[in-house]
Amino acid sequence: MHILSSLLVVFSWIIAAVLIFFLMLIGRFYEIRFGQKSYFKLMLIPLILFVTAGIWDAVFANSYTGDPLLDFVGAFFPDLLFFAGGLILIALCFYLYKTMMGGRR
Repeated sequence: MHILSSLLVVFSWIIAAVLIFFLMLIGRFYEIRFGQKSYFKLMLIPLILFVTAGIWDAVFANSYTGDPLLDFVGAFFPDLLFFAGGLILIALCFYLYKTMMGGRR
């Protein structure tokens, strides 16, 4: 059961990483097509943080504690990576939104 739970956690964060990758491609499109800086390369930071935290959470967080309730929250360092990745992603998405809606000309 632990293996299935770990696979589902990793799979869900890989899906989230694919969505972040699509946001990165949208930012790249706006930078190339309209010549406005979108800082799309910085989207790699939350992408790496989320995938690292997801793998760490799925593989290591439950194995050393033995607690099945730590599937998503409870282990400090993966939660810290999720938090940092989320803050960075929010800031980059807000900037991309402003760029797409004509915030800079």
